Order: sequence, then structure tokens, then C-alpha cells
Amino acid sequence: MDRKALEEGARQILLTNLRQGVADWNGQEYSFVCPSLTGYPFQWFWDSCFHAIALLHLNPDQAKAELRTLMSAALPNGFIPHIIFWEMEKQPDFLSRNIVGQTDPHYSSTMQPPIIAYAVERVYLATGDEEFRKAALPVLINYYRWLREARDPDNDGLIAVIQPEEAGTDCSPKYDEALGLTDLSNQGFIAALKKIYEAYEPLRGDDHKILAADLFHFEDVLVNSIYAFGMRSLARLLGDSPEAAEFNHEADHTRDALLEKCWDEEAGAFFDLSGVAEKPVKVVTISSLMPLILSDLPRDKVERLVGDWLSSPDHFWTPYPIPSVPASDPKFMPGNPRGFIWRGPSWINTNWFLSHALRDHGYSELADVIVAKSHECIEKYGFREYYHPYTAEGLGARDFGWSTLILDM
Repeated sequence: MDRKALEEGARQILLTNLRQGVADWNGQEYSFVCPSLTGYPFQWFWDSCFHAIALLHLNPDQAKAELRTLMSAALPNGFIPHIIFWEMEKQPDFLSRNIVGQTDPHYSSTMQPPIIAYAVERVYLATGDEEFRKAALPVLINYYRWLREARDPDNDGLIAVIQPEEAGTDCSPKYDEALGLTDLSNQGFIAALKKIYEAYEPLRGDDHKILAADLFHFEDVLVNSIYAFGMRSLARLLGDSPEAAEFNHEADHTRDALLEKCWDEEAGAFFDLSGVAEKPVKVVTISSLMPLILSDLPRDKVERLVGDWLSSPDHFWTPYPIPSVPASDPKFMPGNPRGFIWRGPSWINTNWFLSHALRDHGYSELADVIVAKSHECIEKYGFREYYHPYTAEGLGARDFGWSTLILDM
């Protein structure tokens, strides 16, 4: 599949999954790409950011519309939901089949990894649209301040997630202990999740109370790496303003906290912190590698992560890298997990993050292999949700939006 065929395939997915109209509940015009018509028929936060980046290679105006639609759902306090139900009338049974925490029927009350400022920066750099940048800035400033105020009550620079889907790595084995998960299946995961949701019900909308309840309180390395990465983008978008200094300072704070609290010298990897007590969760997953996206990560940490883990055939360097869990983990599940995801298969979005990160740190050859292997997965099996790290078999949802990120790799 050459570049032209790849672009044509991506265009088909993004156009087929495009949703446009006016919402009957707020009169707001929307234009966004849903991740997948079958399993994910609404607007998802980080998927939208990835779609906008892919769309830059096909239709920059639609890339802008995608992010404008996402930002139009921001609440007055700055929060941007992880799912926005623009067309609930077309999928009325979605909520009966899926667990979603809500304080309003039109959106979820939870977040997703905060990549939005980077997506806005990429769209601005590609289009030079000054009006787009100026309109985005107040939304982004409020959003990243909301993250700090609502999700970092101990002010240590690390924001916390309150349930696994907020981190995007839903069923990752690193959450098993916190969830009390013994039935290692999607059914077991959903049952554990339901208990948390039920306990949260009276607290929804008050993030400090939810975090203090300490039911699922994770200072997640993937989320915080993306948080710092996003704040650097926001600082650049802000130019010479005092707010730029504020967000650069916050990004430094988060990077330093990752190094001081999450780095494990013996393992040579970063670990999440669980609970108010911040207990290190000593399980290596794709999240453990994610601080590589920070261009100012100290060189010795970069070399350990790449040398000991990412490029090791015993761990992450499978025939079709980079699996979401290293092959050395006893809970590694490389095949079709039937919804029990992020326990082995390779994902295009994390490959996109880490291939760019590797180039940034001078590992171009490793990045080239990841890109070539990702391309091969898509060539063989189409734009799927995730792929088998040994065979390249496409798994999960079909015609999956964020796999079009291959255009940006």
C-alpha cells in the first residue's frame, strides 16, 4: 500500500465516520469523526484529537471543525467531557449497553488523557489560522487549570484519574489490584467497574470528594506524561504572555514529579501511584514508556527505557511492536481479548506517540521500524482498533478512526 492508497483508505474511514448537524439539546452545530460507527458512535475526547491530527493530511478545515466541536462542549468551569452525545437519538440504547458516569444526559462526567493543546498547536501550525488559535486559547487555559484544580488536590504536579477509562488504557493489568480483579475477563472487569460507578453515584460532579473516597485514585504515568506534553504546547501557543510562563512552570512541576515519585531505578521504568497513599504499582506496561514523549526527559532515563524495555525482544520489541503489555508479563494477552483490552495488542495511537518520541531522542531507526510495522498491520488488515503483536492480525472495532494516525507517522 503506497502513500496514495493509504491516504485514500484513511479518507474513506474519516468521511464515513463523519457526523454533522445541529444538536437538539443545545442548538450547537457539530462536525466530528466518531471512532467507529458500530462500537463508538459519539465524540470521544482523545480520539477527536487524533482524528484532527490525521485530518491535517487530508482536510485541514475539517481538522479545525473537529477541535472546535470538541471545545464547544467545554463547561463553564473548564472541564471537557470524554464523551459528548451529540446524536443520542440515533443510538438510544447506548447507555443501556455501556457504563457511563454522568451528571448530565448529554455528556460523560469523566476526562481522558489531555492531548488537546498539542492537537490545537498542530492544527494552528499547519493552517496559520490566527482566529482559530485565539478562539481556542481561553478554552485550553480553563481546561488545563481545571485539571490542576480538580485532579491534583495534593498539588504535587501529578493529576489523578478516578476510573480506568479516564486513562484510555481501560483494562490494563496495572489496575487489577486496585479494582480487586480476580476474574480476568471483560465480564470481570465490567463487574468491578460497576461497583466503583455505584459508589461514585452520589459524589459525581465533585472530583475532590471522589478522590478523597480513595476507591480508584491513580496518578497514571501515561496521563501525566500527556498532561506535561500538552502544557508545553499550550505555553508555545500562548507566546510571550504571563500564562505561557504559568504552563511551562506546571509542565516542569509534572516532569519533576514523574522523575521523583514514579521512576524506579531498579526496574528502569516509570510506575503509576495508587491511592491517596501513592503506593507504586510495580507493573510495567506501555504507560511505563510514555515519559519518552517529553523532550526534556533526562538522557539516562531515555537510555534505560529504550535499551532495557522498548527495544528488548523479551519485553516490547515483538514482530509488530509496541504491545500494550510486555511479552514478559504473565498477564500478557496478545490475541483477541473480546473487549478485555490493553493487555497485549499493539495500538496505532501509542505507536504514533512513541515513534515521534524516539525520533526526538535520536532513535530514528527504531522509529522507522515501528512505522513500517504499523503500516504493514494496516496494509494486511485495514484500519482496526488494535493489532496482534506477533501476527499483525487486526482486532477489535473495524474502520477505526485513530488508526489513520499512520498518515502522521
